[in-house]
Amino acid sequence: MFRQLNLFINSMLYPLILVMIMWLVYLFNLKYGWNLEVYGLKPHSSEGFIGIFSMPFLHENLEHIFSNTVPILVAGGFMFYYFKEWTWAAMAAIWIGTGVFLWFVGKEGTIHIGASGLVYGFVFFLLFSGFLRNNRELSAVALLMVFLYGGIMWGLFPDYIRLTGQNISWEGHMGGAIMGILMAVLLLKKGPANTVEQIEEDEDDPFEYPYWLEGNEIPEENNEKENGSLPDEPVQIKYRYIPKNGNPWEKDDPY
Repeated sequence: MFRQLNLFINSMLYPLILVMIMWLVYLFNLKYGWNLEVYGLKPHSSEGFIGIFSMPFLHENLEHIFSNTVPILVAGGFMFYYFKEWTWAAMAAIWIGTGVFLWFVGKEGTIHIGASGLVYGFVFFLLFSGFLRNNRELSAVALLMVFLYGGIMWGLFPDYIRLTGQNISWEGHMGGAIMGILMAVLLLKKGPANTVEQIEEDEDDPFEYPYWLEGNEIPEENNEKENGSLPDEPVQIKYRYIPKNGNPWEKDDPY
C-alpha cells in the first residue's frame, strides 16, 4: 500500500510543475501588472491563436486558479500513474484540441483564459477510461472523479451558466470534455490491462498462479526432489533377518 502511495505521489510531479508555472505566472502578473490576460485565446482571430498554448497559464483571480489547481494535481496524477508515457500524448491532444475547438466555436470578440479546459479533459479521460475498460482500479478512479467533480457537468450547459450569471467559458469546457472522451477511446488498448485479461495472464504463469488449484497435483516424490529432501537414486533399506536355524543373512530391499 505504501509503495503504491509513493508511486502515486511521484506521478504527481509533472502536474505539480504545471500548477507551479500557473501560480508563478499569476503571481508575477498580479505583482507587476503585466496584464497578460490579453494573450488569452481569441476565437476567430489570427492574433488570438497563440492563446491555444498560453490560455491554461492565465487566470483572472485566486478563486479561478484555486478551482483548477487541485483537479489538475489529482486527475493528472492518476493519468501518469496508470498510463505512464501515454499520458503525454493524451495531455498534448487535450491541450491543443481544446484550444482549437474553442477557437472555432467560441464567440468572436471574447478572450478566454484559464486551465478549466484541461480539467474537463483530464476528468473525462479518466471517467471514460474507467467505464470503457474492464479494469477494477480504473473503474474505482472513475467513480472517484464522479464523486469529487460530478458538479462540473453543469459547466457544459450554456443555459445554466447564463442563469447563474457566471462569466464561464462553456465552449472551453465542452472542448475539453470531447477531447478527453476521444483520447480515452483512442488509447483504449494502451495503459492498464483489463482485469480479466490480467487474471488470464497470471494463470499462464506458473510463478504467479498456483496451477495445482485447478486440480493438477504435484507428484510428492518430484516435489520433494526439487526441495532436495530426496536423493536422485531410490532409497535402499537394509535389514537383518535371523531364521530359526540361526543362520543370519543380509538382504537388500529397494523401497
